[in-house]
Amino acid sequence: MPLLLFVSLLCFLLVGLSAGRSTGSREAFFVAGRRGTTSTIAGSLLATVVGGSATIGVAGLAYEQGMTAAWWSLVGAIGLVVLGLVLVSRVRGFSVYTLPGLAGGLYGPRVRVVTAVLVVVAWMGVVSGQIVAASRVLFAVGIGSPAAWMVMFTVVLVVYAVAGGQRAILRTDVLQAVVIVIGLAAAGAFVHASVDGPGGLAMSLPPGSLDFPVNNAFGWSDLGSMLVLVGAVYVVGPDIYTRLLSAKDTASARTATLSAAVLVVPVAVIVTVLGLAARVLAPGIDPEQALPWLVAHALPPYAAALLLAGLVAALMSSADSTLLGQSVILADDILSRAFPLGEKSVVVLARACVVVLGLLALLLALSLQGVIASLMFAYSIFTSGVVGPVFLGLLVKRLRLDGSAALVGMCVGGMCGLAGAVPGIDVPLKPYLALIGLGLSMILTLVVSMLRNHGKARTFA
Repeated sequence: MPLLLFVSLLCFLLVGLSAGRSTGSREAFFVAGRRGTTSTIAGSLLATVVGGSATIGVAGLAYEQGMTAAWWSLVGAIGLVVLGLVLVSRVRGFSVYTLPGLAGGLYGPRVRVVTAVLVVVAWMGVVSGQIVAASRVLFAVGIGSPAAWMVMFTVVLVVYAVAGGQRAILRTDVLQAVVIVIGLAAAGAFVHASVDGPGGLAMSLPPGSLDFPVNNAFGWSDLGSMLVLVGAVYVVGPDIYTRLLSAKDTASARTATLSAAVLVVPVAVIVTVLGLAARVLAPGIDPEQALPWLVAHALPPYAAALLLAGLVAALMSSADSTLLGQSVILADDILSRAFPLGEKSVVVLARACVVVLGLLALLLALSLQGVIASLMFAYSIFTSGVVGPVFLGLLVKRLRLDGSAALVGMCVGGMCGLAGAVPGIDVPLKPYLALIGLGLSMILTLVVSMLRNHGKARTFA
């Protein structure tokens, strides 16, 4: 299996580099020249959303709480459906490269910068979460240290992201999506037979483990929180919006989004079943070691190899998309605002940001506790501060929402999310601060906009 890992990483690197060195234009490096076909964008979306949380994290949740773990990915599918049916045409109506650029189109340059800062800070946790998940998977091989594998994983994705930009990311994502589906399907088929199907699982698992949509470990309030905090990231998400903005037209973007939503469902079910099977076969292990344990101890060589390749592909596809998007945002929406640069200079700066942020993500990954924990840290800050105002701005044009109002909403919501996400800080209502922050960000955007519009009307009266 170590040889397979080297081969997989080499293939991803070569496919990424085969896209060619991106030209010096923003359009080419940031959104692949806006030439993505329906199949390319759908494959890239699937590979991007099926990352460490949807594999290592969901399997770990299933090990702990049962079938309801599938909701982590299913709420993402719901979010993609909402995005595809309601918002795609509005997103595509802005001639921008990033989510902060879109926020700037809705509310002005100050909101663009604040959105960019929140995304860069929050999405550091997303990239780091993929690296943490990679260390858990690669440790199962039993050769080398987790740190060494993490460094190799990071170097590969940084190299092809720097060289080929968005075109390289899209090309590798499509290959990685295929590898993910094949690997999970092979492992799922074997495990299904080895535990005698649902009946065998029901007999071997604790009572209630197969209950759905809720069970004793996961109630309706938990589902509601997940629908908001996690699902919202799929409705308003920087890496997802980059895919939409890379599509050749609105129809392709919409079809690709809905197709990816459909494909996420079987992936969620298979990963959850794998986590449940690990609970039966290996009680007492660390929950987030469920899939790595299956690779190392339970699957025949062919299935273990395919699952391992699929997991590496899932982690790398999410990490590269997020890292490049984060770097483009830092370069184009923050640094180039402070220090005006020419087009080629901004692209060079974006490449440098890929390297720097990749290194920072690697360092942060060494201190993180788990995959889901790191993702919830990121999602809490982002959802509380950014999602509400952007969603309102895209959904309802006639409200005449004000940029200053959106800025107030983002800052208050983001601070609530940060207070609720930082470990070691004991504040009232901490488990609910992310939801409170989202509500406040939307309410303040609406109320302050109404007050400012009323004040302007009285001034001109």
